[in-house]
Amino acid sequence: MLLQNPMPKPADIQPIIEDAIAEVFDASLPRLREEMVRRTMEQLEALPVPQEVSPSELLNSAIAAIQEAASQAEILRRLMEGCVQFAGRCALFVVKGRSIAGWLAFGFQDDDSIKNFILDTATGPVAQAIQDRIPVSTTISDFDPGFASAVGTPVEGGCQVLPLVVRQKVAAVVYVDAGLAPEEKFDAHAIQLLMRFTGLWIELLALRKAVPEEAQAVSAAAPAGNSPAMAPEVAVAREAPAALSPEDAEIHKKARRFAKLLVEEIKLYNGQKVTEGRQNKDIYVRLQDEIEKSKATYARRYAESTAANADYFTEELIRVLADNDVTLMGAGFSR
Repeated sequence: MLLQNPMPKPADIQPIIEDAIAEVFDASLPRLREEMVRRTMEQLEALPVPQEVSPSELLNSAIAAIQEAASQAEILRRLMEGCVQFAGRCALFVVKGRSIAGWLAFGFQDDDSIKNFILDTATGPVAQAIQDRIPVSTTISDFDPGFASAVGTPVEGGCQVLPLVVRQKVAAVVYVDAGLAPEEKFDAHAIQLLMRFTGLWIELLALRKAVPEEAQAVSAAAPAGNSPAMAPEVAVAREAPAALSPEDAEIHKKARRFAKLLVEEIKLYNGQKVTEGRQNKDIYVRLQDEIEKSKATYARRYAESTAANADYFTEELIRVLADNDVTLMGAGFSR
């Protein structure tokens, strides 16, 4: 009688199976790893290569964001978000009498700590920026020793202090530097442009709110193809009267500056229309609504002043939009 070998138990077979599978994995693992790497690289190479954003695109986006803000606080926040695109660190201090208090910061190790700083406006670069209303290049130690000790010295050592000017007064001061890392960028000119635009934008928004609604409604209802009979009747005085008191001379100076500001804004946001209007000699027809709204804003402020007879607004229209050639203003425009 033949004896049969007993069936091996599963526990006896398990080590054999594990060894066999281990041998297969050890032999296949390098090939699998190479295959995974190859496929991953193919997927990465198929992805679109990100294009570097140009400084002009960053600046344009920052300005657009400021324009879309609904409140002054939001405008200031958008300003700082724009500044940090061109600097390693930035901090905004609100002017309060003889001192300025920290309000918002980006790029620092602890951005919220900016609210603990109160800066003296009596001396130093901060005082100079406020008094002269111009950007001041300095060092962080000269800006404020306590601030320098708390946040650290920037990699390039220098910094800039910029005033936010609204209606010829400094409403806030912005500190910017290149940050602590060597690769941080710093474009002082772009930040200066953002500061200037923000100040003008806040001022113009405030002035527009003060314009009577009925004046804006009349302007908006004016027909696009205005005839000479419907043109605004204005008289241009190229220079202010010769004999003026110091007070009146200052009013004329401010009126001219304000007129220039309004017209520059028209040109800034309607550059294509201005170019086409010059080519076709019909600037006024293309920009009638914008011109009339700004004219109402100017009249509300200076129509009852000693500068009323010197129509600086019309003068600036011809100078800025038509490059001193009144014929380019076209039909419907009257001097």
